Amino acid sequence: MAHGGGNSTLPSPNPNAVLLAGPCGSSYSHTGHYAIKASGTTIGHLDVYWSSSAKRNCLVTNHSGPSYGVRAYTEARIRPSGYSWPSCPSSTGCDGGFYSYYAGPVYTPRGVDMSNRCIDITGTVDWSSRTLTRVHCG
Repeated sequence: MAHGGGNSTLPSPNPNAVLLAGPCGSSYSHTGHYAIKASGTTIGHLDVYWSSSAKRNCLVTNHSGPSYGVRAYTEARIRPSGYSWPSCPSSTGCDGGFYSYYAGPVYTPRGVDMSNRCIDITGTVDWSSRTLTRVHCG
């Protein structure tokens, strides 16, 4: 998993090439953007992605505003609605640690067709969290 540094391990003549494909992979498209706030200030975002070919969702928790580039506890966690929350810090569905830019990407379980299912997501930036349940129902 990529951890907060924002650097890809894939060599590329164009440093933006991986960013253009999105953090979850080339088959994923951005489907949701939700603010995480602390004292009324947006300090991060939950960014949700969907792949119709993989039939999986992906989540990245990004720092923004005053938290961007600041090392703080950051977590991204995703599950199919009705499932237990995945263990953290390191599983397919959860990434957490002290990062400066983002946590994730994390994915719904391999082999679970998410086409007609809802997801639950939660993200934390600097100990401020946001949780959404039963969203992005296919």
